Amino acid sequence: MRKLLVAVDGSKTSLEAVRYAVGLAQAGAEIEIHLLNVQPPLPSAAATFLSRDVIRSFHHEEGEKALAAARELVDKAGLRHQSHIAVGAAAEAIVEYVKERACEQIVMGTRGLSPVPSLLLGSTAIKVLHLAEVPVTLVPRRRRS
Repeated sequence: MRKLLVAVDGSKTSLEAVRYAVGLAQAGAEIEIHLLNVQPPLPSAAATFLSRDVIRSFHHEEGEKALAAARELVDKAGLRHQSHIAVGAAAEAIVEYVKERACEQIVMGTRGLSPVPSLLLGSTAIKVLHLAEVPVTLVPRRRRS
């Protein structure tokens, strides 16, 4: 069984990536789906005024919100999955998770929620392409009528 990481940030494009992974499983691919949300660290100025527990709780709550729709899609398809919330730089955290969990492929949307503009791809997608040592499948947001 192949381990497949799907990067989820709560954007419509990341949900398309989840749909793609679900489609693979429904088509007969033997995959274990890992949903990963990466929360950006709080600015150090803000972090100095908050306890570690408050910061951890904040990241957990925000990560759970971002993962909710993705989990729902996978659950509705009747597929087993794991989900995880990381904190840090998104591309680096995605690649680190893949290494730690021995995932064999990364699936992610071409553009997420990041406010950083890019001509064709989101900045996180570009960084993951450069850092990953496993295949990366980029799924565009579909236009629905």
